[in-house]
Amino acid sequence: MNKTFKNILKILLIGLITTIVRIIGQLSIPAGEQTVLEPSVFAQNGTMPLAFTVYGIFAYSLIASLFLLIRNRLGGKLILQGLKYGLSCCVVWIVYLLEPLPHVAVIDRITYPVADSLALIVMGLLLGWLFGKSKYSAGLQKTAFPVLPVLTVTACFFAGRMIQYFIFGIYSSFDEKPLETVLWCLLTGLAISCVMSWLNLYISNGNRVKRAMILGCLLFGVDLILFNFFMPLVFDADISDLILRSLIDILAVTLGCLSFSNKRNAVEL
Repeated sequence: MNKTFKNILKILLIGLITTIVRIIGQLSIPAGEQTVLEPSVFAQNGTMPLAFTVYGIFAYSLIASLFLLIRNRLGGKLILQGLKYGLSCCVVWIVYLLEPLPHVAVIDRITYPVADSLALIVMGLLLGWLFGKSKYSAGLQKTAFPVLPVLTVTACFFAGRMIQYFIFGIYSSFDEKPLETVLWCLLTGLAISCVMSWLNLYISNGNRVKRAMILGCLLFGVDLILFNFFMPLVFDADISDLILRSLIDILAVTLGCLSFSNKRNAVEL
């Protein structure tokens, strides 16, 4: 059995275990009621548990595989290497789960972040155990916090969201809760920019465009798309709306990531 095949099996195992943890978390969440969105076809025909399991294994396995893009330069104990990555995913998922949307109940802003974070933390621990590197690049030096790039990513995300609200009229609570939605956009843009700034320290050297593509399209973009498409498993969501909001968010963050430096010095966190 060659190394590549073994790694694929490990990734699938991580995806399976993470999905099981997420299902256990879901079963622990009190059943909520909302009248905004209709239940999905999977919920109506009773196949949602199967659909959730299959999609969960696929999604978590793919998210886990992205760890391989940064593991060679991560320092610290093996378990902690994966935990850092898992926590970075948690930040992105949590801020998106806090988005003001018509169908989201107040309790859901607590229970779902907890359930999803638990699953992603388990995923991170497994990644560190199975894929952590005992040897890594030494001599990394501290750098100043990249204030301008972080603000640039935040501004790009905010601008992208305003385009979605004012031009495309995406599904949101912007009309009913404009202040809360604007504050969420700023918080989310800042959180994403900080995560991208941290990930930027650990990807291989390359030109500015290549690094922005890795950060925005892969480490952020793939994660966001897989996160968003958990929704149609539960609700009769507008797929075109999900695709539009995903693509604009990814494009905005990728453009913002062009501002990050390609220096290899970093802070060991």
